[in-house]
Amino acid sequence: MNLMPINDIIVNNKYLRTTTNVDTLIESIENIGLISPLIINTENKLIAGGRRYSALKQMGKEEVPVIQVDEGELKEELISIDENLVRKNLTDLEFENCLNRGKEIYEKLNPSSKEEITLKDLARPSKKKVSEEELNAELSAAVEQAEIRTFVKDTADKTGLSERAIKAAILRDRDSSNSVKTARLNGELGATQANELIKLPQNVQEEILPFIKEKASNVVRDLVKEVQTLGAKDAIEKVLAKDPLIADFKAIKNTTKRLNRSLVKVITENRLVEGKESEDALKELMSLKSSIDELVQFYEN
Repeated sequence: MNLMPINDIIVNNKYLRTTTNVDTLIESIENIGLISPLIINTENKLIAGGRRYSALKQMGKEEVPVIQVDEGELKEELISIDENLVRKNLTDLEFENCLNRGKEIYEKLNPSSKEEITLKDLARPSKKKVSEEELNAELSAAVEQAEIRTFVKDTADKTGLSERAIKAAILRDRDSSNSVKTARLNGELGATQANELIKLPQNVQEEILPFIKEKASNVVRDLVKEVQTLGAKDAIEKVLAKDPLIADFKAIKNTTKRLNRSLVKVITENRLVEGKESEDALKELMSLKSSIDELVQFYEN
């Protein structure tokens, strides 16, 4: 560990946050000192310690303790990601992106640790009864897998998250379409809904997204199942058919067809009559005409 001028440190690392509030950290440094030094590479670029850097800068420190590492570009990026993953103020999307990129780098540096993550990893453990032979096979596979150190296992140890939660986060970043990610960023979808949507190809996610924004997770789950069975177009039509507004328009269409048939029959057969029934009918028709004109004008504008 060495001391170096703080102004000589280059800060352009996308993973580090140097603009967050560090008042509590400053108070901690003043009371017990700086526990962990800043980590820089051979080019004096900050790799880890963004908040510590900001705190020391605000405290007016001219020289700061640093550890310089020379691990190569990928390993240095992984160091930055590791520090980012234990932060408390990352958005869900930022956290998921760090996990996905971290796994990618980890497996490039450690090819034997490569682990395929699929939608099956989202499934909860089955409660069905298994035979002793099946149980022994599962235990044997689990023991064999436990001996392989993977990014997911390392991250679970560092963050306290379950391996299933980490795998789900990686899948959301990897398999969600851009519009789904934007909808989550805007608060229109949550992680649970995204877990359902990623069961579909990204182009299909884009197609059905307008119909499930801000919908409950069970609604999204049901629509995804319909899409997988019927295809996107028929599934959307089925969903729309349940919409009260769409149902109203279907009723208008069917009622209008019946009314038109009756009007044509009355006119073509010259079945015009006098009396209270015809007067009441004409009044209703005039009221209907006014509503129709207003509706048509709305759509024309």
